[in-house]
Amino acid sequence: MNTRFNFEQLISLLGRSENDPVVRNFFGHEISNIDHDEYYGSLEFKPEGVGIVFKEAPWVVPSEKITDPKELYVVAFHFYCEGLEGFTEYSGQLPNGVRFGDSEAELLFKMGEPVKKGGGNISPVLKKTIPYWFWFMLGDVILHIRLDPEGRVDLVTPQKREIKLV
Repeated sequence: MNTRFNFEQLISLLGRSENDPVVRNFFGHEISNIDHDEYYGSLEFKPEGVGIVFKEAPWVVPSEKITDPKELYVVAFHFYCEGLEGFTEYSGQLPNGVRFGDSEAELLFKMGEPVKKGGGNISPVLKKTIPYWFWFMLGDVILHIRLDPEGRVDLVTPQKREIKLV
């Protein structure tokens, strides 16, 4: 099992700044490799099957608490199945015994009723079918689980709820 990228430990990083000592300690020198693009940032650990998504402060922090609007915050982790976007499969444990390759029925049996679901329609912008996905709540974290075209779990993304922009 991959101990560096433990699911529960990563969840504890959601909502923390790139400058938070806990985040800096966890990622070490790799924090300087954040690929910053527009309002987002990302780190990829393809051999571990993990991607990290960052967003700038206005998307994550209430306006009265922002000190630097360009500061990045951890907002999501992507856990990949084998070969998806060139990643090795994440080897850590997922919540409730969910596994990559689980069918929709197995997923719903393990996770219960989703709070939101979508996909299956064609995106007019991308000109392709949007994969089916489900949202489940893990405390105050949204667990976004996506299914591949065969209806099997291929991407698991715990994410922080966004601040509603006015």
